[in-house]
Order: sequence, then C-alpha cells, then structure tokens
Amino acid sequence: MASEDDSKTEEAKPAPVVFGSGASTNHVFGSSSSFGTTGGTATTFNPSAFASSSTTKPEEAAEEGEDEDVERECTKEFTPVVKLEIIESSETKTTGEENENILFEAKTKAYRFLEGEWKERGLGPMKILEHKATKKCRLLMRRDKTLKICANFYIDPETKVTTHAGSEKARVFTTVDCSDGDEAPALQNMCIKFGSEEKAQLFQDKFEEAQKIMASLPKTEEEGEKEEKEQEGKEKAEDLADDLAEKLSAAKKDED
Repeated sequence: MASEDDSKTEEAKPAPVVFGSGASTNHVFGSSSSFGTTGGTATTFNPSAFASSSTTKPEEAAEEGEDEDVERECTKEFTPVVKLEIIESSETKTTGEENENILFEAKTKAYRFLEGEWKERGLGPMKILEHKATKKCRLLMRRDKTLKICANFYIDPETKVTTHAGSEKARVFTTVDCSDGDEAPALQNMCIKFGSEEKAQLFQDKFEEAQKIMASLPKTEEEGEKEEKEQEGKEKAEDLADDLAEKLSAAKKDED
C-alpha cells in the first residue's frame, strides 16, 4: 500500500520548469501561457496592462500636440494680492509747461562736446518757452517716446549762437545745462541739428528774441549781487593792469 501511494504522489508532481526550454508543456516567460491570466485561461502578454493610466483629458492632449506659440498673448486673468487704486488727477498729468507760451518748436537732435568729440544727447521735440507771469525764457528738449528731458536751461543774454562749421543745419553754443537731474549744472558745449537750414535760421532768430526778453527783465537781488561782484572783479583787474603798465614804463625809462 505504501509503495502504491508513493508512486501516485510522484506522478502528481509537475515536471520542473526549465527557463528557455523548448517544451510546449512548460511555462516559458513571454510565451502564450497562463502568465498574468485569471482563472487559468491562457492569454497573450499585453504590455499596456502594466502602463500607468493617463489622466490627460482629450482636449488637453490635442492642445499639447499643437505647435506652441511662444509669442502669443496670455489671456489668463490673475487676482492681485494687493489692489491699488488708480488716481487720476490734474497733478499727475502736469509737465511743468502749463504756464508757458511756446515761442519756437521743432524736432531736433542734440549733441554735447565730451572727451574731444560730439556725442549724441537725444532726439525729439525742442521748444523755446516763455513764462506767462515772469516772462523768463528757457530752452527745453525731450527725447522721443520716453519724454525724458535732455536739455533744459534759461536763455542767457550773453550766449553766442553760431553756425556749425560742418553743417548749415546745425547751431552751436555754450550754456549751463540743468537736464541731468541730481547732478550739478555744468557749462556745456552744445550743438542742435535741424531738418533744414530754414528751421535752423528760424531757431537762431527766436533764440535771439528770447535773449532780448531776458535782458529786459529786472534783475533779482541774487543776480544784482552777482553782477556787482563781477563788476568789482573787472575793476580790480583793470587797476592791476594799469599799475603793471606804469611800472613797466617806469622801468624802461630808468634803463634809458
């Protein structure tokens, strides 16, 4: 009896599976077998069964397939963390020219003589302005688009305007320009170039008219004191020159 039971047990044991063997009864990895099946039914190996499920919607997948336009304008709206009120008032729109009359205006290009050469200062509208109350005249020039000031100074009656040696369309003069903001005003050699010779000549005429207006204005106390000091300095210089001339003439007589 024992021998019969042992022989039945040995017959019930399955044959060992050899990897890569050609036996059709063995379960070879990747073959048509019960690997990955349910309930013992043989199916073909399906790689998609092991892939993760995609959460992308059909609409999003279609958009991803299209060529991305990096220059397109963003249409999404974002809620700001802090809301700022837009204040529109007359003060925010002032330019400082509201109380001035325009005596001359033209689009020009300005230069400064720096480091031994003419360097461009800006391109844009240039104006000669006269204050309605004080009658003081100044030259103001702004750059195109940004409207940043690139020339701003009161017209001095002593300033001499001349034609540029290389172009009849340009005018050259020396002035104390105040357009650098926080920097101290300094004496600058400037050149302004116009679109035509006629415009350049008209500018010079209007500039000289503004000089006459400035010369006719009553001087302030500060300007009066400055003029007195300058006059005193000139008189002292003349006295020193006279004394030196007398000494030289006396010395020459002694030699003779």
